[in-house]
Amino acid sequence: MLRIVFCWVILWAGCLVWLDHVLSQTPEQDQQRREYRERREREAQQRSEALFQGKPPAGTTTVVGRSILNAVNNKGFGNTIAILEMAKKQEVCNEMGFDNEQAAALKSARDMVQAQIFMNAPKYVQRFKTMTEADHKSIQEEIEKDLQRITDHVETLTTPEQKKNVQKLVFQGIGGLNSPIVNLDAMSTLNLTDEQKKKAKDTFKEMESERVAQMEEGLKLIEKAIALGGANMSPDDRAKIEAERKTLETRILATGKILGDKLRVHLTDEQRELEKKLLANRPKYLPPLPRQLRGDFTDQYSSGLNSWMPGQGTPQDQSEEKKRRRPFPTQETK
Repeated sequence: MLRIVFCWVILWAGCLVWLDHVLSQTPEQDQQRREYRERREREAQQRSEALFQGKPPAGTTTVVGRSILNAVNNKGFGNTIAILEMAKKQEVCNEMGFDNEQAAALKSARDMVQAQIFMNAPKYVQRFKTMTEADHKSIQEEIEKDLQRITDHVETLTTPEQKKNVQKLVFQGIGGLNSPIVNLDAMSTLNLTDEQKKKAKDTFKEMESERVAQMEEGLKLIEKAIALGGANMSPDDRAKIEAERKTLETRILATGKILGDKLRVHLTDEQRELEKKLLANRPKYLPPLPRQLRGDFTDQYSSGLNSWMPGQGTPQDQSEEKKRRRPFPTQETK
C-alpha cells in the first residue's frame, strides 16, 4: 500500500533510516538487520528505476519527501496512514472500534488509493523528468493536494471516537513527546486544553527551523546516496553515508529530547503521567521503539524522561536489553 509513492521518499532507506534503531543491536541480529535493509534498498531502487527508466532526477526525493513530511506534520496524513495500514489487522480493527462494514470500506479506500497512485504515477514521472528547481514548490503543492484528498476521504469513514483512538495509537507508535516526529495532533491525545494547545504550538514554532533544517539535511543525504549509486554504492561510499547518517541521527534524537522537555513544561502532572502510561502500555503489534526512546528497558516501559543521552543506552542495557530484544523478521511483513 502506497509503496509507489513512498519509494520516492524512503528510497534506499532514506530520511526514515534513523528507525534502524528499532532493531536489535546484537552482532547476529545486526547482521540480519543489514541484510534485510540492503534487500529492501535493492527492491526500492529497482522499483524506482523501473518507474523512471533509470535514476530518478535530482531533487525528486527532496520534493516528495517535503510533501509527505509536511502532510504528516501539518495536515493529519500520519493518521490516515495509520488508519489504512492498521485496519488491515483484525486485532487493530477491534481496538480501534472498526466494525465489519468500516473495515470493508477502509479496504476499498486502500484499493482506491493504490489505483490512483498507479494512474497518477506517469504524470508525476514526467513532471520530475522535466522539472527545474523553480518547479519544486508547485509540484510539492500538487502532491500535498493529492494526499489531502486521501485524508479527506478516510475522514468520512471514521467516527470522532475512532479518530481519537488512532491519534493515541500514533502517539504510542512514535514514542511520545521525545519522538523526533511528534506533532501537535499526536500530542493532543494527552487531552490538551485550548491554552495548552496554543503554548505547544508556540513551542513547535520555536523549534521549527532546527527540525526543518535537519529534515532538509536528511533529504540531501538521500540525494547524495542516490548519486553515488544507491544500493550499488561502493563499500567505502556506503561507510561514509552511514557515518553521516549516524551523526545526523544523533542530532535528530537530541532535538527530539529537547523539544519533548519543552513541551512537558506546559502539561499538568496528570498529563505527564498519562504519557508514561500510554508508553508503558504500547500494543504488542507496534514495532519496538528506537533504543534511545525505550526508557529504562524495564518490563513495564517507562518513557525515561531523564534516563538517556543521545547515542547512549542506560546502565541496564548491557545486562537486561538482550533478554528483551525481539528477533528481527527475516521476511517482509505483509
